[in-house]
Amino acid sequence: MDLPGARPSPPPLKGVESWIFDLDNTLYPASCGLFVQIDRKMKAFICELLGVEEDEAHRLQKDYFHRYGTTLRGLMEHHEVDPAGYLDYVHAVDFSPVLADPDLNNALARLPGRKFIFTNGPATHVMEVLARLGIGGHFEDIFDIEAADFLPKPTPEIYRRLLDRYGIDPKKAAMIDDLPKNLVPASALGMATVWLRTEFGASDLHKWEDHIHYVVDDLAEWLAAIPLEETRGFGAS
Repeated sequence: MDLPGARPSPPPLKGVESWIFDLDNTLYPASCGLFVQIDRKMKAFICELLGVEEDEAHRLQKDYFHRYGTTLRGLMEHHEVDPAGYLDYVHAVDFSPVLADPDLNNALARLPGRKFIFTNGPATHVMEVLARLGIGGHFEDIFDIEAADFLPKPTPEIYRRLLDRYGIDPKKAAMIDDLPKNLVPASALGMATVWLRTEFGASDLHKWEDHIHYVVDDLAEWLAAIPLEETRGFGAS
């Protein structure tokens, strides 16, 4: 059955046993501006670390992000930055714009299967956000940047590491992310992929759209629209 926002001939969601969610700009709306705060802190960190002006810090920040998947990875490669100190600094932000989301809570509650967070951020940041959204109880575990040995999405090897850690069958899994490039390794492994449409990911969509099976504008609405008969009876032959 085609769902709202589905791309042509997407893989069926029947048989999905594990749901893998990104966090930032995915489980909470990009419009709340939380990640904008983090982005500013990254730039400030680089200014202080390297003694450069804001324009140069911004250039390096985005260059490292595009080359390595995260600004942190570039700083580790080129400037031997301590990841723990960096992550503590850039995630010390005001979380008050993240509001409780009862619709998302209800949608996750009715959705059968295991649920995980897969993020390039630290677990402490994830737990704060989940608590404010009121949805933390739905997730079995958090696979954060530390669990990945600071190798970020979309590094293919960490997707396999996540699957192996939790015994996830990729052909019975779905991954949801706001950045299209992060869905490419998931698609290659056989997962169903869901892109939550944001302006941050739209500019690069043409490069990765063959790896995206579903396009979603409202995550809670989309999850709530999945017929339960498509997801019940996981693993039944």
